[in-house]
Amino acid sequence: MECHAVILAGGRGERFWPLSRFDHPKQLIRLLGDTTLLGSTLDRLTLQVPPERIWMVAGADLRARILDSCPGMRADRVIWEPVARNTAAAVGAAAEAILARGTDAAMLVLPSDHWIPDAASFWQTVAVGEAVLAAGIPLVTFGLRPDYPETGYGYVERGDPVDRISGAFRARRFHEKPSRERAEEYLRAGTFYWNSGIFLFRASAVAEGLRRHLPEMAPALDRLRRDLRRPTSVESPGAGDASTGADMEAWSAYFQHSPAISIDHGLMEKASAVAVVEAGFAWSDLGSWTSWSEHQPEGTGGNRTRGEVLLRDARDNILYSEDGGLVALLGVKDLIVVRVKDATLVCHRDRAQEVRRLVQEGKADERLRRFF
Repeated sequence: MECHAVILAGGRGERFWPLSRFDHPKQLIRLLGDTTLLGSTLDRLTLQVPPERIWMVAGADLRARILDSCPGMRADRVIWEPVARNTAAAVGAAAEAILARGTDAAMLVLPSDHWIPDAASFWQTVAVGEAVLAAGIPLVTFGLRPDYPETGYGYVERGDPVDRISGAFRARRFHEKPSRERAEEYLRAGTFYWNSGIFLFRASAVAEGLRRHLPEMAPALDRLRRDLRRPTSVESPGAGDASTGADMEAWSAYFQHSPAISIDHGLMEKASAVAVVEAGFAWSDLGSWTSWSEHQPEGTGGNRTRGEVLLRDARDNILYSEDGGLVALLGVKDLIVVRVKDATLVCHRDRAQEVRRLVQEGKADERLRRFF
């Protein structure tokens, strides 16, 4: 079965403020190594997928920056969102674009900003997912076996094994981010996985499933299908070139009239024919400064740092200093301190997930909006 890849690049990475800003989001930052997270994702895909079958969904306001940072990405395969509508709308748009080219292909959907260092293991796991599609289960999610009781991830519970496919199971139920006590129960049970946010779908199953389970989205999907299949494409009739003026109007109308809901809530939690494949690759969603720190060497006193720092009687802190500035800590522990340009973040490391809420409050204050 032909496979397309869809990169979801519409997020802003607000938990990485002040490094991540509205016009300089997480996926365009070199958080680990010399390549941006988006660049690393694209490099991983091009090992197996030709450029004409790699799609991206991204904010229209980032058009120039994304194209400049991804010279190998075809501009006519980027679907520009005029407004953010979460992942259900993004995945639905990509499914219709693929179907408009006359093929009910597999579509590998993945975020632009995750850390996956071993591309070979990643593609081995995808191959298991492709076997599941061939066996007749059209919606697949990839789950990571948890090694500690993480409360910042959603979970998927596995059911019966899929016949003759090692590492694949029927998905019994999706679970929201749990309390600490519930996460410990999931860890002990051994049948729960972290929901990676990486999926493999049959394109027609996504298009049909969104219409069935999100009926309020059906009119926008139907209109998009008609628009993309008109005989005006520069490639061939019905190809759905994402960069033409007419198609830009189609995308704009579609996103404006689509609900803001995730693909997990909108489709995966409601569909019956869903499988979970146990991922055999190392992975992190790099969702916060604490997860970033796990990829930094541990220094004296358990501190994890990047940039110029001066520490005395300081333990288990996470420090990031940009542009040659100095961060000095004396007599403190368990802090996150991030110093960049015109803003500095100081918070307890246990509250790293709340940085996003802080950013939202800052953006709502007209006096402070320029810092976010």
